[in-house]
Parts: sequence; C-alpha cells; structure tokens
Amino acid sequence: MNACPAECELFSSWPVNPLPDAPPSWPTERRLLADDVKLSPEKSIIRDDIMTLDLPRKLDILKPILELFVPSWIPEGWGMWAPLAFALGEFKMLMTKQYNSTESLLETGIKADPCGFNITCKIQHLVDHKPLQDFDGDYFSMEGVRRLRGNDWRGYDCDDKRGDVYPGRKSTGHAASVDHNCNGIYGSNSTGSYEDLFCANSQPRGIVILGDSATAHFHIPPQWVTAQNWNINQLLPDAENELDFPHCSWGTGHADPTLCPYQHPIPGVEGQVVTSLYSQLRARNRCNHNDFQNIGVNGARMTSSAQLVNAMARDQANDNPLLVWLALIGNDICNGHPNFDHMTTPDDFYTHAMETLNRLDTMVPAGSHVVSLALFDGELLYTTMHNKVHPLGTKYIQLYDFMNCLEENPCWGWLNSNATVRAISTYKSTQLNNVYQNISDTQSFKNFKFIFFNPKWTDIFDDYLATGRPLTDLIEPTDGFHPSQTGNAMFGQQFFAFLEQNYPEALGPVNPYNAEIDAMFFNQDKSQKRLA
Repeated sequence: MNACPAECELFSSWPVNPLPDAPPSWPTERRLLADDVKLSPEKSIIRDDIMTLDLPRKLDILKPILELFVPSWIPEGWGMWAPLAFALGEFKMLMTKQYNSTESLLETGIKADPCGFNITCKIQHLVDHKPLQDFDGDYFSMEGVRRLRGNDWRGYDCDDKRGDVYPGRKSTGHAASVDHNCNGIYGSNSTGSYEDLFCANSQPRGIVILGDSATAHFHIPPQWVTAQNWNINQLLPDAENELDFPHCSWGTGHADPTLCPYQHPIPGVEGQVVTSLYSQLRARNRCNHNDFQNIGVNGARMTSSAQLVNAMARDQANDNPLLVWLALIGNDICNGHPNFDHMTTPDDFYTHAMETLNRLDTMVPAGSHVVSLALFDGELLYTTMHNKVHPLGTKYIQLYDFMNCLEENPCWGWLNSNATVRAISTYKSTQLNNVYQNISDTQSFKNFKFIFFNPKWTDIFDDYLATGRPLTDLIEPTDGFHPSQTGNAMFGQQFFAFLEQNYPEALGPVNPYNAEIDAMFFNQDKSQKRLA
C-alpha cells in the first residue's frame, strides 16, 4: 500500500499550524521511565512494564538477570536492543526452569500443563486467546504475570501447581487453609471455614466478557501520533497486550487508575477510580474477588464468537454461576471494505449467535445469566468527532476520508462523510439488533437466563454532556472510534445500573459480611491486594 498516494489527502495545508494540544499529563500517558526495577520477592519475576524501566541507571541490576536468559550477542551498549532483550528474558523465564530458581513450580506443575515445555503449543494457546503462562492448564496465570493474556485479562491463579485451585471454583476437597477459589478468603474459626461463613450463602458469581476491541479497551496512546511530546515508549509491553487495556475496561477494569489511560471526570464518581462491571460486582460481594475474565479480541464479530467461548474457563459442575456479557458491538458493521457486502447479514448473525449461546449453555453453571449487548449507534462517532482536531493536527473528517481513500478505515460504514452510507449502516445495525430481540422473545436456555440489553446510547452521551464536559471525552482521540477511558467508565456505570434496576438477580445480593471480609483479608498489609 502506498501510505500517501497523491489522490489521498490528509492535510489541507502543511506544515500544521498551530500544533494540536499535547495529550493530558498522566502516568500512563506520559510514558515516563520508572525509577526502579521491582522484583517479586516470591517468584523473582520482573513486574514493571518492560519499557518503563530506567535501563541505563539500572544496568547493574538488569545484566545479571538477563545473562541467565538472553544470548551473549546483546551489545554492551544496549541501545535499541534493551527492550527486546528484556522481553526475550521475560519470555524465557516463563518457559524454563530458571523461572523459579528454588525448584518446585515447574517440577510439580509441569505434569498438569498440557503444553509442557512445548513452545509451539504455548504460542497456540496465546493465539487462541488463552494465557501464555499457565502451568496447571486451568486458563489462569499466576499472580504478577500481567500481559500475554495474564492477570490484566483474567483473575490470578493463586496456586499454578493445582488444576483445582483457580478463580470461581465452588467445590473443593482442600482444607480451609487453602484459598481454593483465589478470592483471598481462607482459614477457619471454631464454627468452620471462613469461606463457608462469609460466602456459602452469598450467591457468589464470576463475570466473563466475550467481545471485540471495545470490550478489550483498545487504546493507541496519542503520544505516538502527536507532534507535542512525541514518543513511542511502552510500544513492546503494549503490544504484549495487543494494544488493549482490559484491566481498565468497562467490563473487567480493576487496576490502579495510574496504570490506565487518562480519565476525565465521571458523574457520581469522586477522583480517579476505575469503574467497571467487575469492580461493582466485587463491591457488592467481596466473595466475587478475582473472578473475572475478559475475552475481548480485536476485530471479533458474531461470525467468530464461538472461538471466544472456547477460550473461556468454567467447570459447569464445580464452579460458581457466571454473569456473561456477549458484547460484539461494532465489527459486524465495521470493516475497511468500501461497500456493504462484508457486513454480517441477519441470517448469519442469527446462526452464529445461536451457536454461541448454545455452546455457552453447555459450559456455564446453572443459575447463570447471559447479557447480549446491542450494537453501538455508530452515527454518534461521526457526529461527535468529525469537526474536531485529531492529535495529528488535521480534522477527523479529513482523517476518516483519508483512510477511506486508502481503503484502510476500520469502519467505512460510520466513519464516513457520506451521510447516505452512514444511514444505511445504521439500518443494517438495527436489523442485527432485531435478531437479538427475536432470540429474547423466542428462545430459552437450560442453564442461563438470556437478557437483551439495547441501551439508548444517545442518553449515555447526553448524561455526560449535562455535566458540562465535551462529548469528545468519551471517544479515543487517536482512532476517533473506540470508547475512551472515560467512555469505558461511563459504560460500566450505566450497564451495571441497568442490571441493578431490572435484573438484580443477575448481580446477586449485597453480602452482609463485606465489612468483616475487608477487615480480615483486604485491609491488612499482609493480605492487601489490588482489586484483581
């Protein structure tokens, strides 16, 4: 492809004057180098984002670590090789016995791992949207392994040597001293186990989000495309998460907000707080701690949704019920082809939706709920963004038409200055939403209640506008297409409110023991963990 063919114009004049404003100042967005290399004392795994390390000043720390894992040809001067070497070292630590120098982990866990030391098998797991590091084959990685479909995407495995210890496990043959479901609650008193006391009658449940890049929270830092404070720091670790921020998303956000993209003020929320379905589900019942899975895949659409289900972890007989969201909100309409031929037809949408729902019915425990989220109102994107200035310095309407000219637009149907094309795309989207309504009206399932949620997307936008903030806060500045961190928080807030008002049984009751659980397990230094 010719990046700048003569007939495709991005800038009406050059050079750009004035330059667009620099992006907001926020730790993740500034991409500043960290002051230290932090190691997990338990597992000797490097925790910090690879490219946030101050490599020159910490070379003395890095070299003895890397010498164990990387080839001798890495230049003394490091330079551009440092991030690559560090990533290779991290990967090899996951794949060799040196990962845990004290022995035990691989020696005892490898027998349960279906891949063993087969790197090809491990990579295939990652391609199938499962964790790269999973020694006991339960689809969860040990705590501290964030990227490559690790803890940023799913709850952490508190014992990666035991295949019957993982988030969401209900039945157990282990002693009360074993945290068999990794929710942080373990031990006992004279009346029995704390798990039974605090959780047995609380109706705990996990949450799984099956979806697309909007589910995964796709985010390209504006610093990568803007002239002011330009940099491409953290490119490698961001790539390890597929340019997604699931730990900050509307469905499974759980991270410290400084690890997330910049968030503008949210109505009803004080300060910088990551608001998601999972964070609110956990607040409702602390026994839900750590039981989440984000199986969002960039580019996923209904015709590929069965693959998402195959990446899900749940034992129908031995695990707690699930709240599943099927959130494929754009790609059945959005694609780069400059015509309507590649949009999903209602018949295909129905066939694959029923295939996915029937597959879920064979996997989720009885008493689960599945919410299908309607496709987004894509005209809101164009209406909100088209006349604003992109970080590149051109207006979004010029960027959209430039991408269309190159036939590289991620959503030709809606990111288009042609009003007729946008209107037809919206009509086709409405047809697909009608398929969901038909399923809701005519189908039932054995192990879950099906809920079709068709939000008034304009109301969500209007609620935010009423706070005095611009609607552009809700949309990713770099692509002008995905929900921003602010948009993710608004979606999480509004989607949870919908269930709370209309289907509270899908959320379960508020646990009356939450304060006691906090006091015993989450408000003490020795057991304090992040939300995940």
